[in-house]
Order: sequence, then C-alpha cells, then structure tokens
Amino acid sequence: MKWLWNIIKQLSKKKVFWVILVAVVVVIYFIARIGGGKKAVYVTEKVQKGNLVQTVSETGTIESASAIDLNFKGVGTLSEIKVKEGDEVKAGDLLARLDAGSLEIAVRQAQANLNMAQANFNKLLAGASPEDLKVTEETVNNAKIAYDNAKSDYDATLIKLESDSKLYQESADSAQINFNNTENIYDKNVSDARQNLLTTIRNKTNTANTTLDFIYYQYYNLITVSDVQAKINTKWYYDLAFNDEGKLVNKLSTADQFFNEDDISYMTNLAITMLEELNASLNSLFNTISSTTVDSTFPQSQVNDYKELVKAEQTTNSANLSALQAADQAYKTAKLNYTNAVDTSSSDLKSAQINLDSTLANQDVQTSKAKAAMDAALGAYNLAKAQLELKQAKPRQVDIEYYQAQVDQAKAAFDLAMKNLDDYTIYAPTDGVITFVNYKKGEQVGVSSGSLNKSVISMLGKGDFQIKVDVPESDIIKVKVGNSVKVTLDAYGSDVIFDGKVVYIDVAETVIQDVVYYKVTVSLDPTDKEIKSGMTANVDILTSQKDNVLFIPSRAVKETEDGKKYVEIKTLTGTDQIFVTTGLKGDQGRIEIISGLNEGQEIIVFKQQQ
Repeated sequence: MKWLWNIIKQLSKKKVFWVILVAVVVVIYFIARIGGGKKAVYVTEKVQKGNLVQTVSETGTIESASAIDLNFKGVGTLSEIKVKEGDEVKAGDLLARLDAGSLEIAVRQAQANLNMAQANFNKLLAGASPEDLKVTEETVNNAKIAYDNAKSDYDATLIKLESDSKLYQESADSAQINFNNTENIYDKNVSDARQNLLTTIRNKTNTANTTLDFIYYQYYNLITVSDVQAKINTKWYYDLAFNDEGKLVNKLSTADQFFNEDDISYMTNLAITMLEELNASLNSLFNTISSTTVDSTFPQSQVNDYKELVKAEQTTNSANLSALQAADQAYKTAKLNYTNAVDTSSSDLKSAQINLDSTLANQDVQTSKAKAAMDAALGAYNLAKAQLELKQAKPRQVDIEYYQAQVDQAKAAFDLAMKNLDDYTIYAPTDGVITFVNYKKGEQVGVSSGSLNKSVISMLGKGDFQIKVDVPESDIIKVKVGNSVKVTLDAYGSDVIFDGKVVYIDVAETVIQDVVYYKVTVSLDPTDKEIKSGMTANVDILTSQKDNVLFIPSRAVKETEDGKKYVEIKTLTGTDQIFVTTGLKGDQGRIEIISGLNEGQEIIVFKQQQ
C-alpha cells in the first residue's frame, strides 16, 4: 500500500491531476442530481377549534326605505291578524299568520325524526350496554341448547318414521274393512225402508179409494141438513182428495225401481196431503150428518148408524195416515243413518289413508325437515355468537359516518319544515308603524303570476334607508328573513361597519344574463352617520354560525369515487388517508369537521414537487 501512496503523492504535484479530479467530482454531482428525482414538499395545517360563520356577500345601492310591504311566501287562509292601521310595532313582533296546521304537524314530526336520529347516533357511539351483552350471551347459550335438542330430534325422527309407517298401514286396512261393512249394512236398510215406503203409499192409495167411495155415497144420501157449510166443506175436501188420488194412481203406474228420490218425495207428500184432506172431508161429513133433519124417512137411529160408520172410517184413515208418516220417517231415518254412517266410516278411511300416504310420501320430507331444523339451529347458534362478537366490537368509522349522515338528513328536514312554517307567518322586520292592513281574518291570500296580488300588511320603518341586493339561486336557500347583516359603504371605507337585517325576500325570481337571482331587502339600523341615497353598499349576510367546532381549510378535503370524504396526513413512510364527516361550510375557505379528526392534528393542505 506504501507504493500506492507514493504514486498518489507524485501525481498530486502535477496540474493535470487536479483538473481531472475536479471534472470527476462535477460529473458525479450531476449524475446524483439527475438520478435522485424530484422531492415532494407538503404544506400542512393543524386542525383548529373555534367559531365558524357562513355569510353571503353581495353589493347593492342605498335607497329610501320609508315604506315596507310585507307578504306571506305561502298561500292559504288568514287565521290571525294581530295589528291594525296606526299600531306601532317592534322588530320581531308577530303581525299575521296563515292557517298552517299541517305544517305545524310536519315540524313536530321532523323534530321527532331528528331526535330519533340523534338518539340512534348516540346509541351507536355508546355501544352495547352490559345488560345487553348479558342478554346476548344468554341467547348464545340458549341457541346452543336448541341446537343440541334439534340434533336429538333428528335422530328420534328417523326411528319414529319407520314405526309410524307400519302403524298407519294397519289403521288404513282396518278402516277399509269397516267402510265396506258399513256401506253394505246401511245400504240394505235404506233399500228396505224405501221399498216399505213405496208399498205403504200403494196400499194407502188403494184404501183411500174406498174411503172416497164411502164419502161420495154418504154425501149424496143427505138431503135436508141445517149445517150447509159443513156439507160444502165435505164436498170441497172430497174433490181435493179425489184429484190427489188420481195423480197418485197415475204416478204409481210406473215400477218401483224407476222412481228417483224426487219422485218418492213427491208421492209421499201427495199421499200425506190426500189422507189429510180425507180426514178433513170425514170431519165435515160427520158434522153434516149430525145436522141432518130427523123425520120418518130418516130416523135418529139411522143418523146414529151413519155417524158410527163415519167414525170407523175416520179411525181407518187416521191409521193409514200414521202408517204412511211412520214409513216416510223410517225411510228418511234410514237414509240419514246411511249418510252419517258412510260419512263417518269414509272420513275414518280417508283420514287413515291420508295419514298413510302422508307418512309414506313425506318420510324424506320429514327427514329433510328435521335435518333442516338441526342445520337452522346450528345457524342460529353461529349467528348468536357472531352477534355477541359484533356487540363487543367498537363501532366502525363507516357506521359512524352513516348515522351522522342520518342526523344531518333529519336536521335538514327539520330546518326545511321550520322554513316552510315561517313562510306562513309575518313578523315585523324592524320597528315602525302599520300603515295598511289589506286582508281580514278568514280571507284567502292568493297568488297571481308568481307574486302576491297585494301586500298583506304595509308599514313605515323607523330606519330611513334600505338596500336591495340580488342573491343568486345557489345562495338564496341559505338566506332567511331576520338574518343579521354587516354593511360597509364605499363612501366611509371598510373600517366603518353598519348593522342591519334581512326584512324581505322576493318570492319571484329575477333573471339577469340568463342567471336566476332573487331580490333581498336589507334594512339599516339607525345610525348617526350621514347616509345618502345611491351610495354603494357592500352587504355581508350572516346565514349560519357554529361556535366551538373543529374546522380545517376546505381545499384539504378530498373525495373518493364513491363520494366518501377524506384528508391526508404525513406518516414516516409517506402519507395516509383519514375519512371524515364534514358539516358547515364557512367563510375564508374553512369547513367544519364533525368526526374523524382531533384538535391540533396536522393535515396536508397541498403538496408540490421540488
């Protein structure tokens, strides 16, 4: 190594050596600059806490404000009018109100929805209570027991199905034998009763013919009677019975086996009616004979003999009627017994067959159900365990953002409901005197061509001047009547600030160079400064304010493709993303941070390459 050092010492004494050395150093430097690439420089700011305000700034011109016309933004029936011409009013006094029952209900509903959304958000942040966790643990234990029971039931089902198949087969065979026996026995009973009824009808019809002959003979042997009506009735009932007997004889000319149920019912009712008519005729005949004039040609003894003959015939006819009614009842009872017995045995047979078919056809189904029940119990057990783990876990950021969004949505709905309700109320925008009241309570306040026909109330404000500014549609929704206003006049410079408030927002739009604006009227508070009409005024309308909130520059907030908002922070290895929930967009490019960041935390506002 000593020899190498000696060579370097000799070369260092020569000028060319130093030239070469400098050239090498310069080349190495430029290679390092080119190969090193650009370095990123990050500009950061800390998350701050403080008051955040939102304003709408426009420019207008001072004009005289001696008269103020006040209108509703809504349309309806005037339910209240609190002032009359000449009354002095203070700013904020209620002047008039439209009937807004449904809107008041909507406000209460929106408030309830907001409270519910906030409660759900708070519940999410609080997590599950110890009591809730204990209940879920018990659910897990119960689900485990249910699974064990379902498995035991599955095993028992396999054993029971084989036993049931044998049992139901024996039951079905027994029911079939019983059905066959029952049908045979009761069918014979019905057949016998039917035949007996038809035989009785034929017999009693033949007997009735004899009775008709008896009545006919007796009736025409009676000459002088005192009860003429009885004799008339005898003949009238006789004719009815005679006609019915003829119908029966004609019907009975058919063989018994060709009669259907309607035929049998018809003949039975006709035969009973005929016998009842014979009874009525015999009764009238008896009364007729009793009223016969007794003389030598028709002595009392003969009268008595006739009466006895009638009584005998009455007894016979009544017995025939009873026998026919008994045969009819026996037939009906036999049919009913047949129907009941067959229905019962048929029902038993069907039930037994259904049980058998169901058992045979559903063995696989029942096995599958038992297996499904066991699997479901296992799934419920696993689900209960998962639910317990879920309740034990901390809320995810995405869930926090979701419930916060619900709160924001409910708050927006509540604000809209309140705004809609405000559209149905007129308050005094400033101190002043009422000059005109153009409507009475109960009248309709209408709209014509997008604006009110006439002002509801007119007043003179105590302030001398007002400013009208055009607010674009993108900002008008933020502005409300009563908003505080800060005003500077070019004549006095930006250091002199005048106070005012929004007193009216025109309901009709104004189009300027294809852009939609709305005219907003601002009243100036009394001042000792000299103000002249026509002065240029710079108006800052305070539309919203939040105190003691976190905020960052709005340009630091970025969005993912699916709309999630995030900011970037510096890490040891580069940068990282933090998802955030934003709120009020304030002035000076600031935006409220509801969740995701803490006070003092540094975030990246922008980065540049060097």
